Amino acid sequence: MITDCHMHSFAKDAPPKTGAYAPPKRDIRDYMAEAAPLGVRRAVVVQASVDGTDNSRLVAALSTEGPVALRGVAMIDADANLPALHAAGIRAIRIQDRARLGDSALGQLPDLADRMAEVGWHIELNTEPHSFDRIGAMLPDLPADVLLILDHIGHVDPDAPDALFRLLDTGRIWVKLSPTRVSTDIGRYADLSALMTRLGTDFPDQILWGSDWPHVMTPEPVPEIPPMLELCRTAFSADTFRRCMWDNPETLYGF
Repeated sequence: MITDCHMHSFAKDAPPKTGAYAPPKRDIRDYMAEAAPLGVRRAVVVQASVDGTDNSRLVAALSTEGPVALRGVAMIDADANLPALHAAGIRAIRIQDRARLGDSALGQLPDLADRMAEVGWHIELNTEPHSFDRIGAMLPDLPADVLLILDHIGHVDPDAPDALFRLLDTGRIWVKLSPTRVSTDIGRYADLSALMTRLGTDFPDQILWGSDWPHVMTPEPVPEIPPMLELCRTAFSADTFRRCMWDNPETLYGF
């Protein structure tokens, strides 16, 4: 059984609130129809940047009944009703820290971490290697029970992963193994083989997998889920594959 820890759901009948891209009209039911036959039984719906801090569509998606159990990751403002979001199935917030997008909220990390400690959530960072040292320097001042999760393998260069390993060595940072923003060999992912094997060997309890479905801001051809799962099966032992796909997500998102 598989848990997809990173996908997005978009509205089919309404425009996004803001954003740098036009989202595809593919929603949570489209996702379930594609993912469930592949063995995906649980998924994490991540708030899309085009919807900003309005999580109403995310909350609606989480209420969808079907063959895939759902949890969510929100983007919040100061007025966010965290208990209500928790009741809806949200278990984390996301911070954008991407030079490409011209948007960084990393300076808010200490205050947001304090809020997350109050509700038992973690923080997911859409960040890049240029921020890794800054993130590492912040860790001692953050609540000890608030984990940080790096989206998209931290957008790391697979040939220069040492800074990523240093963050993982702290034990307070996990990483989502969503390969499509990092690999230049989409569909085969041969350029990620060594990195994935090292992550699975050295950090089996700090890894998650996410498809990044439906792959916005990703060049054609549109990635498919089966080659990603095959990458993980090849790189990991059977025990590590189970941890990545089932045990670790259960611990983190409370499925």
